[in-house]
Amino acid sequence: LDEMFDACTFTVGRPSEAVLDMIQEGLDHINAYLTDLATHSGQPPQQIIDRFLKQYARSNPTNDWNRYSKYFTHYTAQELERLRMSGVSMGSIDTVTVRKKCYELFKKEYRDTWQEILVKFEESTQYTETGKTVSQRQQLFNKSAKRFTQL
Repeated sequence: LDEMFDACTFTVGRPSEAVLDMIQEGLDHINAYLTDLATHSGQPPQQIIDRFLKQYARSNPTNDWNRYSKYFTHYTAQELERLRMSGVSMGSIDTVTVRKKCYELFKKEYRDTWQEILVKFEESTQYTETGKTVSQRQQLFNKSAKRFTQL
């Protein structure tokens, strides 16, 4: 998809009726294919859409704040030290504000890579979660192997 988008020039503004008709026809084809794929795979359509968005549209249903909250919980001492080193007084501020300030400093320090760091952290914690079935672990392994080979 990236190559396709790089090769296209997009227009801005309201699309013409002909373009809207063409888009609707394409969406109808996508819907039919998605329904067929869901039926044959036994996966819910929303799960297939989420997978597509995550894999091809560089979109992820999990938001960055939630990822950072998990990261902060795991690396609290390190994150609080970054906050302390910045000169911010933690005396009377509430925990949400502390976390928010830590989040801002984290994004500032890792300006170009902070999202990737959080994604990799999230992936790494999935390996240590208990209660996963063999099938879930196999899916996780396959996903990780695929990402590894894409590097």
